[in-house]
Amino acid sequence: MKILIVEDDSAIVELVSLCLRVSWPDARILFTSLAEEGIEIAERENPDLVILDLGLPDRSGLEVLKEVRHNSNVPIIILTVRDEEADVVRGLELGADDYITKPFRQMEFVSRAKALLRRQHAADSSGPTTIGQFHFSASRRQVNCAGKTLKLTTTEGKILHNLAQNAGKPVSHGDLSLAIWGEMPPDAANSIRVHMRNLRQKLSDAGLENVIMTKSGAGYFLKK
Repeated sequence: MKILIVEDDSAIVELVSLCLRVSWPDARILFTSLAEEGIEIAERENPDLVILDLGLPDRSGLEVLKEVRHNSNVPIIILTVRDEEADVVRGLELGADDYITKPFRQMEFVSRAKALLRRQHAADSSGPTTIGQFHFSASRRQVNCAGKTLKLTTTEGKILHNLAQNAGKPVSHGDLSLAIWGEMPPDAANSIRVHMRNLRQKLSDAGLENVIMTKSGAGYFLKK
């Protein structure tokens, strides 16, 4: 397994690397302090997970996020000191799968990284699903409808996969949180709302209007 860390604070790189090696001792840890080099490494090495800071010396981490996400569905965790709601929403809207602020709790960080990789592996081993007028491949994180192909982020794919498994039945924020992260982080509900808005917009752009519905007090459900 390969994990890319794009971070300009050497102490954070060392701490994150230590956390990751405890859980994945055989992992190959790649790191850089530069945004441009991070983009190049992500494209060349095709990592299994990216840990990304936003405050980089040459370019914004959000620019890295946009470019990496454009070319890959790799799970991306933003790890930053920026804790304003606008920054969190922007990061998630641009395709980050999780957003963790510094200083961070090491065990929680590892747990959330594990959850992303575990859910990705589960999706990779599942077959395609047909719901109404569209086909969804969890392994490729793609939706096909009327000749159009939509690329989803890892988290968007997990949300749609979970809704597809429970088609017609409401899935709560708590259940979606467990499916995505394996736990209920304090900011889970807001994060899910942002990911859900992005997912709905992608489906809408492909002509799939009102596929994901909201049932007040119960959660989200996929129309059969």
